[in-house]
Amino acid sequence: EPQAMVTEMPVKSVLLVLSVIAVVDQSSASTDVCPFQLHNQTSCTERAFKWTNETSAAGCCASCVATTDCNAWEYAASAQKKAGNCHLKAAPGIAEYQPGTTCGTKGPLPPVPMPPTPGPPLPPAPPAPKGSPNIVWFLTDDQDQKLGGSFPEHNGVGPMPKTKAALADKGATATQWFIHTPICCPSRSELVTGRYFHNLKAPGGGCMHINEDLVNNETFALYLHNRGYTVGMFGKYLNNNPRTPPPGIDAYMTNGGGNYMAPQFDTKGVSDLAPYYMRDGSWQGNISDYTTSVVGNMSMSWIKKVAGGPRPFFVYIAPKACHEPFTPAPWYADYWDPTWPATEPRPISWNASFESRKNHHGNIATNPLISEKCAEYVTTSHHNRWRALMSVDDLIDTVVGYVEEQGLADNTYFLYSSDHGFQLGEFNLLIDKRQHYDHDIRIHLLARGPGIQAGSTFPYPGTQVDLAPTWLGLAGLAKPSGMDGRSIAPLLIDPTAAGVPTQTVAHIDSLAPAGTKVFADSWRKEVFIEYYFNDPNTKCNNYPTEDSTNNFITLRTMANSTFGDISYTEYETGNQGRVNINFDHVDFLEVYNLTNDTWQMNNIASATDPTQTKLKEKLHEWFTCQGDSCP
Repeated sequence: EPQAMVTEMPVKSVLLVLSVIAVVDQSSASTDVCPFQLHNQTSCTERAFKWTNETSAAGCCASCVATTDCNAWEYAASAQKKAGNCHLKAAPGIAEYQPGTTCGTKGPLPPVPMPPTPGPPLPPAPPAPKGSPNIVWFLTDDQDQKLGGSFPEHNGVGPMPKTKAALADKGATATQWFIHTPICCPSRSELVTGRYFHNLKAPGGGCMHINEDLVNNETFALYLHNRGYTVGMFGKYLNNNPRTPPPGIDAYMTNGGGNYMAPQFDTKGVSDLAPYYMRDGSWQGNISDYTTSVVGNMSMSWIKKVAGGPRPFFVYIAPKACHEPFTPAPWYADYWDPTWPATEPRPISWNASFESRKNHHGNIATNPLISEKCAEYVTTSHHNRWRALMSVDDLIDTVVGYVEEQGLADNTYFLYSSDHGFQLGEFNLLIDKRQHYDHDIRIHLLARGPGIQAGSTFPYPGTQVDLAPTWLGLAGLAKPSGMDGRSIAPLLIDPTAAGVPTQTVAHIDSLAPAGTKVFADSWRKEVFIEYYFNDPNTKCNNYPTEDSTNNFITLRTMANSTFGDISYTEYETGNQGRVNINFDHVDFLEVYNLTNDTWQMNNIASATDPTQTKLKEKLHEWFTCQGDSCP
């Protein structure tokens, strides 16, 4: 049945799905004509390399049989008609329940990995100091900055005008913000722990090489809980999602990304929240439930429950958008503003020649030219990414609007960013991330709250590793010695401005006793990037995203540093899942001067350049840092 709008939700919000999406008869394939094991009501789309449009599951099966290297397929009768409702894959991904979907495999589906067991419940926390600020954190997935998908907007257009008005125009926009690791599970682990990849990695396993025990047992939430905060987490947490919340989280409705339609969430402490009243354990949506809507509705319901209560709140809101397969809400599926670009950006690195890529590492040098069909695939992806972000725009606008209406905005900090950047045909990598180039690692950061100047820019370089220490600092807490990141509060907030919470002022004063200007002048002028090969992840049938050469550490220095606007990267071939990689057998270098090579086409690596020797030394200082020794 169509879902009813709950009466307490703002009418202006379009977060709820108001009509059931029609499901076309699947005309299911049978084992008599399809040589695959069939899994009905099951999604396994993680590694599709080709999408086609078919009228039945049997047709999708036949398409796979006729396609070289196709070893699994999925048919979704009601989804992704523009990109194709038949997904062909070299191997199946992890299975998830999804009504109206059939998956075919040549063997059993991969088992769902078991998440680590959480620790025992925490004792009750003492009351938070009076006047402690609320903190609202928004996190999107794969939302690029350099290619024009976020903030600052390119040419005055973008898919999130409401967010621009609510956050960018009333707060600060970062201009030198980066991700430490351009892939999901490591990036999100680093975010919640404030630690760099080399201090979290797990040789021989883990979640994309992350030791999850080092993450789930010591997130920022544990410290905020002990400070007297109530913490709610809604949306995507880690790809290998814990079924019960890490210590310190009171309201928990999370998954590893899941499906856009009919999402599943692991749940605890949200059974009293409208409109879904999810019991502890797990909740499965139906085909009319759009994941961003569910995340938005539950976040809003929890904020309404705790706002103005005895404890300050921290809410972590992380929708799936705009991750592949970029499914927009049905009500935005055909929308395209006439001022928006007709195609994705196509700089000099887009569909680059073999000659121009010959001094780049691994499969970048060998990927084929982009075919007309695959160029259309990239453009469709670009369009649907922006459409998917429109629902996030609604979500952010609704949450910020409600906090304002309740008179709480003057004591609330809002922050919004992404887990990494993206690529849309640069160096003939069709979609995805996983590289050190600026379009993969530059991300937006918007911040609004007491002491943050409206309409300002934030020029200091940092990464997501710096955010957990910052959140704690806003609450008046010093960062734990094991956190590698540093609080940016003294760079972002004027402690002399009216209304800045006493706890936040005390934190800034403790870090900047000589004043925020002295603190800013001594701030780092580079960021550190670290990544380990995950899997080939082929797109559009013939375009791998990476290979085993793609393990790297990067020093990205800013234009005002002694080195200038430089990207210095060392590679070492291997598989972190089997043998620990420590970059003591470097086999390839990439060095770019972005002052005159914005798209990183001209590799100027030289083993005899003394400046590059100094860059190497600085890079390895970062790679071996831990806790307070990190710059």
